[in-house]
Amino acid sequence: MDHDRVTEIITVDASGAPGLSAKEVRGTRFRATSRGVRVPADAAGNGVVLAHAALAGCVEGAVLCDVTAARLWGLPLPPWMKQPSAQASVAVARGAAEPRRVDVQGRRLSLPAFHVTTIDDVRVTTPARTWMDCASLVPFVDLVAMGDAILHRELCPVGELAHLLQWGYRRRGIVNIRRALPLLDPRAESPGESRTRMMLLAGRIRAPRCNFDVFVNGRWIARVDMAWLAEKVIVEYDGAGHLDEKQRRRDAERLNELQAAGWRVIVLTADDLRRPEATCALVRRALATSR
Repeated sequence: MDHDRVTEIITVDASGAPGLSAKEVRGTRFRATSRGVRVPADAAGNGVVLAHAALAGCVEGAVLCDVTAARLWGLPLPPWMKQPSAQASVAVARGAAEPRRVDVQGRRLSLPAFHVTTIDDVRVTTPARTWMDCASLVPFVDLVAMGDAILHRELCPVGELAHLLQWGYRRRGIVNIRRALPLLDPRAESPGESRTRMMLLAGRIRAPRCNFDVFVNGRWIARVDMAWLAEKVIVEYDGAGHLDEKQRRRDAERLNELQAAGWRVIVLTADDLRRPEATCALVRRALATSR
């Protein structure tokens, strides 16, 4: 993060800003994120810069929360939530005045000190609290993917997520938290894997081993996304990272080695996730046949 850019975030009035005329602050050098706040024009897509801008002018102690905090933590979100929206979610303590600006969606929340931290000097809710605040905003499958990512990246221990059930037992979304918590798997390495696993569980297919290392005669062959060991069935999620031709060749070599070792491999793509019934039937048949 270029902290010089953060210092360039300025508040302006009709006369301009310190060292800048009204004409200069209205020029192409800056972008208006909201009334009275400007950021460098070439930093308008920088999430941390926009986060600082969202908090500029808010009451002391204001915190970025829910989906905005999830973006800063780099947590997986549904496609329509990934890009910075016109509004940032900013929370203030109960009893404080909610921020009311075009670029800010103000919320009053109970915010214990242990639910707040910083990223690049931006006050933000912790990963656990962010997860809880998103529970009523994102689809359930994405909530599980977020929880998987938090645990896989060791942003917090599972006990901290479990504590939310006690602390926030009457909050919105807590029912989703209660459902999601036992389904989380820290071995899942991508949102695509998490969403695939959730689709299969919804299809009444028992939970697989995630990111399982396959050895043959003591030699490591591959780490596979999902595996059912008794049936020797593997499901791989083929995401955008597998589009490179060199990677394709490596994947083909690995597939041949796995099949030669007696594993049945099913490769799924994003299109297969849009056909859950047919995809679950395919995996179910593979498990039954292998069994």
